[in-house]
Amino acid sequence: MDTLTLIPADALTGSNPPTLGEYGRRLLAEGDSWFTIGALNPVRGSNLLLNLRVTRSTAIISCAYPGDTLAHMVDHVNDPWFDRLLCHPNFASRWEGILLSAGGNDLIDAAQQRPRHRDGQPAAWDERLLLTPDEALQLHPGEAGAMRWISEPGWQRLAGYLVANLIELVERRDEGMNRGVPLMLHTYSAPVVRPAGVVTAPQGWLWPAFEAFGIPVDARQAVSDLLFDRLRRLWLDTGPSLPQVRVFDSAAVPLNPARPGSTGPSGDWVNEIHLTRAGYAKLGAAMGPWMEAQLQEVRL
Repeated sequence: MDTLTLIPADALTGSNPPTLGEYGRRLLAEGDSWFTIGALNPVRGSNLLLNLRVTRSTAIISCAYPGDTLAHMVDHVNDPWFDRLLCHPNFASRWEGILLSAGGNDLIDAAQQRPRHRDGQPAAWDERLLLTPDEALQLHPGEAGAMRWISEPGWQRLAGYLVANLIELVERRDEGMNRGVPLMLHTYSAPVVRPAGVVTAPQGWLWPAFEAFGIPVDARQAVSDLLFDRLRRLWLDTGPSLPQVRVFDSAAVPLNPARPGSTGPSGDWVNEIHLTRAGYAKLGAAMGPWMEAQLQEVRL
């Protein structure tokens, strides 16, 4: 196994910029907290990029940061590093591949949209993913499973938004010298809904969202599983329909689930939605060879 070096994008213009020509392979990465360097928990945290197993010296230039959403990734104003390195005529480089971690934060953000706005007015069905018990009874009177808690207009709006933004990102890639470079993204392992978060979100992310909607505790896991499976299917179906977009199915890699109700690290999870070093290592051991196979197939 050879070495992998993760380089923050801003280091390229620092006082001692790295010499990218020294590496056998150079990749550009953008994404959310699954790609960032333990920023949400520096003591226990890790990330997927650091754990990719490679057989050739590889430099990954990372523009990722915690909480990033797909809309920000395609917005050259809010996320200037990625856009410039991808396609700016006077700044971009030719990359062997582009790694993308996207959709997870968008899903969680959408789940956190409350049933009522701050002024007390109810949020429209397409403005949130979840339903209260009364709304579930009204909209899905004959449904007893997890689907009864899902706002279908909200899901359709989220899915359309994710696909539209991915298409825009592919179009941005193809505007410049990185036209046709493989864009590789991943699905997400389904988390266990539990009150385990970080300092800024001590109860986690999904748990308080389900609390706000009054979804029973014994129904929450099935609802979360359904949403993450829909996101998984969305990426697995959409990726092959776009030019040089490849999808690694992280959700198919076996992980040790967290114990329901636990409030700290449990199984392969450091908190409700992020993995431990061991968890990311399991994904990296599978995604690294997959990534190299995609790059070998294209042979840029």
